[in-house]
Amino acid sequence: MRVLTVWNRDSGFLSVIYLLLLTIIPSQIFAREVRVGIYENYPKVFTTDDGIPSGIFVDILESIADEEGWDLRYVHGSWSECLEWLESAEIDLMMDVAFSETRDEVYDFCENNVISNWAQVYTRNDLEIDLLTDLDSMRIATMRRGIHLTRFKALLDGFSMYCEIVLVDDYETVFSLLDAGEADAGVVNRVFGYANADRYDVTRSPVVFSPASLRYAVKADCNIDLISAIDRHLNIMKEDQGSIYHQTLRKWLGETSKFTMPERVRLTLYAIGVIAALFFIMSIILRRQVKRKTHVLRKTNLELSEQVKKTMKAHLDLKHSEEIRIHQERLSALGQMVFGIAHDFNNMLTPILGYSDLMMESHRSVNGQANQLDYLQIIRNAAEDARETVKRLQESMQADTRTRMESVSVHELISEVVESVQPALRSIPEDISRPVSINQDVSDDLVITACRNQLKNALLNLLINSIHAVSSGDEIKIKAFAGSDMATLEVIDTGKGMSKDVLRQCTEPFFTTKGSQGTGMGLAMVYGIVKRHNGELTVESSQGSGTTVTVSLPLTQDMSGETEMEISSLPVKPMKILLIDDDICSLKLISEHLKHDNHSVTAFENSEEAAAVYRSGDFDMVITDMAMPDATGAEVAQRVKSITPEIPVLMITGFAQLLAGREVYPRGIDCIIGKPFTLEEIRTGIRKACGRCGNSSGRQPDNH
Repeated sequence: MRVLTVWNRDSGFLSVIYLLLLTIIPSQIFAREVRVGIYENYPKVFTTDDGIPSGIFVDILESIADEEGWDLRYVHGSWSECLEWLESAEIDLMMDVAFSETRDEVYDFCENNVISNWAQVYTRNDLEIDLLTDLDSMRIATMRRGIHLTRFKALLDGFSMYCEIVLVDDYETVFSLLDAGEADAGVVNRVFGYANADRYDVTRSPVVFSPASLRYAVKADCNIDLISAIDRHLNIMKEDQGSIYHQTLRKWLGETSKFTMPERVRLTLYAIGVIAALFFIMSIILRRQVKRKTHVLRKTNLELSEQVKKTMKAHLDLKHSEEIRIHQERLSALGQMVFGIAHDFNNMLTPILGYSDLMMESHRSVNGQANQLDYLQIIRNAAEDARETVKRLQESMQADTRTRMESVSVHELISEVVESVQPALRSIPEDISRPVSINQDVSDDLVITACRNQLKNALLNLLINSIHAVSSGDEIKIKAFAGSDMATLEVIDTGKGMSKDVLRQCTEPFFTTKGSQGTGMGLAMVYGIVKRHNGELTVESSQGSGTTVTVSLPLTQDMSGETEMEISSLPVKPMKILLIDDDICSLKLISEHLKHDNHSVTAFENSEEAAAVYRSGDFDMVITDMAMPDATGAEVAQRVKSITPEIPVLMITGFAQLLAGREVYPRGIDCIIGKPFTLEEIRTGIRKACGRCGNSSGRQPDNH
């Protein structure tokens, strides 16, 4: 205010003094001070060993500052620090900033691109990287807050890759980490990489990405005049091939820096002769052509960049859609497989539940009690079928693919199947005067070689399908007869039949006409069983005229799958047996079976306690489970054999199919039978275990 008052009192005097000061004092005193951020990124911007700022951006800016009368004040820091200072207005101008739409909201950029750049991936010399996806799970070093870091993370997310990102303050540190083996790969800009890679033990990979336009920048809505002046000078410099702009690019980007003669002198020399003038005209024409081609190439590069982005986005969208489709197909296949298993188990549970109800309802009746033995036999047969289904499920997981062949009476097998479906047959809504009937035309002496349970399951599925197809008054007929070397089984119904399209697809897995009530696995499963028996399956049907399914099987098959030696059916002499099983239900059931055959049983749930008792006891045999918390059955067997090598050890386990597939029992085990088991299977297992310990008759020596 004091200066303003003096000015008002004697403005003429002050004007004279002001003019004298302008004349005497150097103009630099009144120059505008511009604070410029500088960090280390050779050769674009850096500090020499003498502490002097240098590089492409510094050379251009200092030339502009001389023209504009700016007083440049360099502020040294890391890349991140310089960006923070620019955002807080602690500096006025920042060099070497890559333009992006996100940054354009925070900074104001000059319109002119100083140089174009892109990201280049470098690796340790002992790594070979050809594609971006080769970087998955590696340690990647790069500069924090750099535009390449943001775009690299976007690429990782797009390709569902994970990398450990190591953030540093400058690109020199990136190469130092690679050289020391503390990082697997590093992301730097291509200018820095070309200029500095030879000083480190690193390898340049073919992986490039993130094209960028490098410019000068100021804080948004601040120092707009600085950016305008820089743009104005850059326009002039780029047009003049001898300007500091072109000279510094040649100098720092590896080209020889040549002396460029001023334009006026060059024109004067060209005027000396016609030939020189012609060369000058040709150079101008060529320059214009290069400029025009450069403009076209730049436009093409921009279009290509956009196309690459669109293609990459489309690829990622396609990959995402494909992953969703595969996941849905897997879930669908799993659901269909579960429905198929449920279908088979429902068939097997039908007689179990049905005849259990009949037994419970008729236990007070004398006539009902007389039928209970037959009911129990049917329930037991259904349970064995369920056990066989579990075995087939294990076989599908390649636990044990061997098929057990035996001589099968076809008449007895079909009678069992017909009896087991009676509850399902009674569920059909019937006119009392027109019931559904199942007729059998089977020779009593027809015997074939087959896997009994598999063949029974196939016939059960065929009969269930016929029951679902018929209605009141219809008929189902089962025929079986022998030819010269083949047996033929036919299931014929007078139901609704199938159309040509349905008939063509009926044996395909998961194809069904029953909607949510069907699984599409019945006929497909039958087809697989028939093929495993070296047979043929044919289906004949027409809509409204019923269906005939014909199964042709060889009368005899190779029974080499049964490799166990013949075991005598004579009862085993009562023995003193140590029994170990951590499942209390299995423990009690096995104990009851053994006591039924007059064996003396000492039972334990804990394998460690059982081992201690064995050391102090006198046992003829050990029966153990496989999977137990304290010690496995194999470990128990090894301890027992170390004390008494000749004692037989029988293992009863739910993993029998898996162990059988390995063809070699665990060390110390003489025989393995599976859960669930029958009384006769326990007896056979005891005989086999005793036989393998030197007594082929199945009798254990009396050790008492």
